[in-house]
Amino acid sequence: MEQLTASVWVHRIDAEGFPTVAAVAFTPKRAFVVDTLMRPQDMRPVLELLAEHAGGRRIVVVNTHHHWDHVYGNAAFPGVDIVAQHACPRLILAQGNTADEYVPLQPPEGVPLPTITFGDRLTYSDEPETVHLIHAPGHSEDSLVVFLAGARLLMAGDTLEWPLPNFAQRGGKDAWIHTLRQLKQLPVELIVPSHGPAMRRTIIDANERYISQVHEAVAAAKKGGAGRNDLDLPAAAFLGDDVVLDDVYEEVHRDNLVWAWDEV
Repeated sequence: MEQLTASVWVHRIDAEGFPTVAAVAFTPKRAFVVDTLMRPQDMRPVLELLAEHAGGRRIVVVNTHHHWDHVYGNAAFPGVDIVAQHACPRLILAQGNTADEYVPLQPPEGVPLPTITFGDRLTYSDEPETVHLIHAPGHSEDSLVVFLAGARLLMAGDTLEWPLPNFAQRGGKDAWIHTLRQLKQLPVELIVPSHGPAMRRTIIDANERYISQVHEAVAAAKKGGAGRNDLDLPAAAFLGDDVVLDDVYEEVHRDNLVWAWDEV
């Protein structure tokens, strides 16, 4: 476990090539566990941290969205409230029945569904901290972010990602851009994406620029006659000069191009 601040810790694993984070945020009365990774066993370091530091705090598990690398470890927390946006349980169930070969089988323990859901926002007041769960669609219909107002820290799920975002919601581009512009209004100093390092606010602009420019470039290429598998649009054209992609994110970019071709 890596300690980011006095009250926030992160646990990182490799999820099918993606560096992936589960986080713990302690407030005076609660311990928020944000995402549960790929399987219950992945959460052992988190459970050990809670056993050592949670004391009498109430544990609250938050699923930032339904994707398997964020919810498959839910069974590590029997009897604990699991909170999510209200579309999340339906989407977890649909994911469990998918024929998509890229979705791993659920763990033998199953995937317990969220027990508490909300629409646009759910707030926990726990002075001196206030924790806001905010619906943030774009990457997925049910995406949410966790904003710790006192700490000025945002746990972004996959709403923000580094080195580039992963397109996953059909027709989600406009909603995603709207979400990112709303996030810019929050007084955030540190952002913890589920994939990538803790970063400053510049990640919001970088993700917005990539989403917008990829869709614009793909639309122009499609208008010019390019097929969905003939898009010659290197990732470097949409990223900062200091960004270097590994093979995993090169493939994400290629998949994003095809996704955008189907959308524009």
